[in-house]
Amino acid sequence: MKTLFTSPYLLIHHDGFGHALELEWLDFANSVQLREGMWEGLRLASLYNVRAWIGNLRGMHVIRPIDQIWLNDEWFPRFAELNITHMAIVESEDVLNRQGVTQVMHRAGAMAPLSTAWFQTVEEARSWVRNTAFALQA
Repeated sequence: MKTLFTSPYLLIHHDGFGHALELEWLDFANSVQLREGMWEGLRLASLYNVRAWIGNLRGMHVIRPIDQIWLNDEWFPRFAELNITHMAIVESEDVLNRQGVTQVMHRAGAMAPLSTAWFQTVEEARSWVRNTAFALQA
């Protein structure tokens, strides 16, 4: 796995074998940081033509309501234009983050129909992408 983006709040990794991009959130990201990271994820997903997205939210804290709206109104429409068919979400330890992400994903469902799976560990998410999701992409 190769790290393509590094910041104090986010690392973005590329898994060539699994055709996946992994966003590893390390800490709270304010609106500017969240949006910068999510746009960079889209740019790299397009550049590397990934088919799976891993959102490793273990270290991420609350996503503010204004940012949840931005994700649904601005970010997800662009995400839906990519060839990504599978999303693995590693749940945050922060209960408010889990609630916010659930709301975002519920609203985005019709916009970006994905095979989505939720995990407790990043290892489980990576395994699903490499074995299940990748196998179904043929």
